[in-house]
Amino acid sequence: MGRGIGWLLDLFGWLEVRLNRPLRPGGADRQFWSLYQMEGQTLHQAPDRLVKAAAGTTDLLIAITTYNRPEGLGRVLEGLAVALAGAGRSLNYHILVLQDGSSGDYGPIVGAARRRFGDRLTWLTAAERLGKQGYWMAYQTLFLAARMLGPAHALFLQDDLEFPDSLILDSYRRWEALEGDPRRRVLYLFASADDEPEGRWVRFRREAPSNGARLTRWFDLQGFMVDRKFFELLRYRMIPVSRRRWEKKPYSSGVGEQLTRRLFHRGNVYQAHPSLVFHGAHPSEMNPEARAERLLDNRPPTSASS
Repeated sequence: MGRGIGWLLDLFGWLEVRLNRPLRPGGADRQFWSLYQMEGQTLHQAPDRLVKAAAGTTDLLIAITTYNRPEGLGRVLEGLAVALAGAGRSLNYHILVLQDGSSGDYGPIVGAARRRFGDRLTWLTAAERLGKQGYWMAYQTLFLAARMLGPAHALFLQDDLEFPDSLILDSYRRWEALEGDPRRRVLYLFASADDEPEGRWVRFRREAPSNGARLTRWFDLQGFMVDRKFFELLRYRMIPVSRRRWEKKPYSSGVGEQLTRRLFHRGNVYQAHPSLVFHGAHPSEMNPEARAERLLDNRPPTSASS
């Protein structure tokens, strides 16, 4: 019976992704907030700082996920401070950090970020490690935050990236260069020499780059920019990823694949070319086996050799 129920749940999950429509009752919002703590207090409803931030207009939500990389996250936050100052526009932004249950000491990083960003920063720490099996729940929490804040755009980043001081400015410029396509929903900021030209998770031969981007219709999670319609199209809802998935696909969290498949033929995904974010040869905390096979090192030769 257990195997039969598992097969049925897998079928429902496949249909939900294909139809981009949840068919099962979703968890209550408080279920996802309660996975996290803020300043030692477990959250059973939306955090106070987000409620305060939601009172105004949010131009840009910057969402960062991190696990066991306090130094890397510190560099990302320092780089963001510079990039925001040089954005070339006045932005009402909010930074949301989701820290998975980690053994690393984030205390100094939290303190420095609080001094730098003040109430524009919300820091949530998972009470227990979610890992790749629970990564979809982290994204559901991010989607709930986006629903509260209603940002015009959102920028998703991971904690092991490098980027130029012009990241925010360049991301907006490349996004706006695509304004002729009303279906654009995602600008994938990462590109590497071994990207799949025929598509990943979906079959689509990418187009030649124009205006600093190329149509690919797939993206992964290193770094990407979306608009409000991205969240609306997805109903601010992640579809649960079955734990049975890792019996066949042990490397992937399933989040990038799910979002790619749900957007296919519904919203267009572009990839920045050349890349706007860079990934070194860091070992992966979530998928060490996959990283051993593919380093994702897309830094220019001079940077990679330094």
